Amino acid sequence: MADPVGIGVIGAGGISHSHLLAYRSRANRDRARVVAIADIDASRAKAQAEQYSIEHVFTDWREMIAHPAVRAVSVCTPPFLHVEQSVAALRAGRHVLCEKPVSPTLAGLDEIAAAERESGAIFEGVFQHRVGQGARQVKALIDAGRFGRLVFGLSETIWQRPQEYYDVWWRGTFEQECGGVTMGHGIHSIDMLAWLMGEPASLFADAVTVKLGIAVEDTSAATVRFRAGAIGQIIVTVNAQDNRSRLEIFGTDLQAVSSESPYDPTAAPFRLTSLDAASAARAADEAIERFPEETKHLHVPMVQDFLSAIIEDRPPLVTVAECRRSMELITGMYKSAMTGERVTFPIAKDDPFYARIPPPGYALPHAAN
Repeated sequence: MADPVGIGVIGAGGISHSHLLAYRSRANRDRARVVAIADIDASRAKAQAEQYSIEHVFTDWREMIAHPAVRAVSVCTPPFLHVEQSVAALRAGRHVLCEKPVSPTLAGLDEIAAAERESGAIFEGVFQHRVGQGARQVKALIDAGRFGRLVFGLSETIWQRPQEYYDVWWRGTFEQECGGVTMGHGIHSIDMLAWLMGEPASLFADAVTVKLGIAVEDTSAATVRFRAGAIGQIIVTVNAQDNRSRLEIFGTDLQAVSSESPYDPTAAPFRLTSLDAASAARAADEAIERFPEETKHLHVPMVQDFLSAIIEDRPPLVTVAECRRSMELITGMYKSAMTGERVTFPIAKDDPFYARIPPPGYALPHAAN
């Protein structure tokens, strides 16, 4: 067996625990070993190093990626740092697994893609909803034609976040969090909608702050037209009285509805229904045959795919190109909300929203009093 892949973790905040536990899981522990962790807060980095038996601790992430024991990195820092750290790690020859949002702009994604091509290293974005048992089953059934023609898709992220949630220094701004609920909370469900429904053609959206005292939107909604002819709807808010997420995919022959688990709605099998009950039953049996194993912790198979891509020298499940589809939708939502116009895709490099959100001269509308 090959030596375990040496992993360095950049950022010792809350999400890093998901990565550290995934690397230590039964599925991954023989193939990877976390050898280093970096955080600007030395005490926090040391605490995690002690908790997870990590040998090397850094306060400068640049020094960490230069360490010879580090072969790959997990980027677990605030969103505004993701592009810089991913590009630097790739150029240093390190493979990269990066948390969402991978980039605040399409331009940033293109910068990461260029660094990946130049280095030959592997980049993967963390869109763990794709690796849930339910998600994989529905994707396989769509690809096999069991849904017939897709006609409608629904993505709902209905959460509750108090004002205190945004007291963390990097949240609630375009500069550090790189957007509001559309980017920070709805991105996983938006990615799932695009992954299952296909390439978008255009959308019309609205986004506004209706309750919280933040510089970004706390609510957004969009209607999407997909190139294959289907319609989609995206709803995101943190002004609910509870937390729930839902994904619904409708075809001419079959429909699928996820659970309402707020953070892993795709982990369990979707509820499949059809006017032809026997057809729905056959689809459910086929789904179980294709992906029989339950998914309890979504970061585990996400890390498993990343390590397999490194070891097998193959493209990962969530490439930069795959990250781009959901980023096109999110960029389009902000552009439509700020211009009041329908946005068509793809968004060109000379578009002001390609390199910055919001561009100079644009802003989200104010909610009515």
